[in-house]
Amino acid sequence: MNEAVLDRVREGHHELLDLVSELEPEDFHTGSRLPGWTRAHVVAHLANNAISLANMTSAAGRGELVDPYPDGDRDEAIERDARQDAIGLVQQLATSHAQLEIVWDSVAEQDWQRPVRFRDGTVADLVLCRWRELEIHMIDLDLDRTEQSWSSEFCAHAIDFLLPRLEGSEVVLAPRELDRTWEVGNSPTHKIEGSCHSIACWLAGRTPQQVPSGGPLPELGPWP
Repeated sequence: MNEAVLDRVREGHHELLDLVSELEPEDFHTGSRLPGWTRAHVVAHLANNAISLANMTSAAGRGELVDPYPDGDRDEAIERDARQDAIGLVQQLATSHAQLEIVWDSVAEQDWQRPVRFRDGTVADLVLCRWRELEIHMIDLDLDRTEQSWSSEFCAHAIDFLLPRLEGSEVVLAPRELDRTWEVGNSPTHKIEGSCHSIACWLAGRTPQQVPSGGPLPELGPWP
């Protein structure tokens, strides 16, 4: 297990709680950067995601495979929980963080590679999932945090994970800060340049503060 990523997730939990704890109650029902979602929707989703990952981890430890949201539709749960008052929503988020961290603290080294049903991955992959959820959705809250807060390590991971969205394109991604490039297609002729933050943000389907150069940018495929 990559302890550095696990530590980053724990730090992200604290950062997220600090962000939302400073909001006024009415701010939760202001629009986020995601179409059709308020900040309350984003927070509800992050809380439910933490519980889902905790449940899948616990089941994997018992040798069981469970669905990410076995008790109902993910979107219905988000809509339900987003209607809570601000105190209840923040409390749900804090409780979900604690539950997930307690479960992950109990995972033995050999159990990180146990399979889970989410993306046909492993328990260790769930930690990477949570890392992505935290970093990307914290900028969706449309507060002071932007993609510029992402580390170069996260940007590289995000590009690796999101590269399938460029399937069918013939492009080279060349982030300035990273000592590597990503090639898509058999004979890539289109070079996309920019900061690692802007390229990762664009691949995540968000509008970066500075759009990568080399346009027109190819159309993105579905989330992997």
